Amino acid sequence: LEIAGLLKYDPFSPDGMTGGTITLMTSGQTFVRLTGKSGYDLIDLQMTGGASDGDVDAVRDLVGAAGDVEDRRDMSTFGTYMAFMMFVYGFLAVIALVALLNMVNSISMSVSARIRQYGAMRAVGMSAAQVTKMIAAEALTYAAAGCVLGCGIGLAIHRGMYHPLIEDHFAYAAWSVPTIPLLIVVVFVLGASALAVASPARRIRHLSITETIDEL
Repeated sequence: LEIAGLLKYDPFSPDGMTGGTITLMTSGQTFVRLTGKSGYDLIDLQMTGGASDGDVDAVRDLVGAAGDVEDRRDMSTFGTYMAFMMFVYGFLAVIALVALLNMVNSISMSVSARIRQYGAMRAVGMSAAQVTKMIAAEALTYAAAGCVLGCGIGLAIHRGMYHPLIEDHFAYAAWSVPTIPLLIVVVFVLGASALAVASPARRIRHLSITETIDEL
């Protein structure tokens, strides 16, 4: 017989493991030729979320003595999965908000600490756009260093947690670099950097050169 494909996990077990058994998926004709049994069919029904025991009993009555009906609704983990995902992504949203506020506050404090120096630069002929570029370069330096360091440490932790939490329980699972989440992190950090530069740049544009000269 020609093998057309190999599944990564067993669809007939709750955890995807084979448990030492071999499951062959064949056509009806091949099944009859191998086993000598005919009239055997396997039908999977995915019921709606509000399905009741009465619905299952109706299916069982419809099948009657012609076959066996196995109810596996208690094996569904969709609700647990959604609750876990809401918790995790809610926690990530809080972390992202804290990171954004921290970046904005850091750049704002840095500009405030050197506001007289920026005023002196404006007084000697530097334009507001040039000063803004200096602030943007500082913010991008922070962002780049944070991305490299944070993503490097994050990947190491991710790889270390993936083995005991996933690979030890699901042999078919294989770790890979989470490219999409990394891109999302980089885009978010760059966007936060641009937002952090906006307010200080506005302050620089409205900076009074004469007042700065008087203070100096």
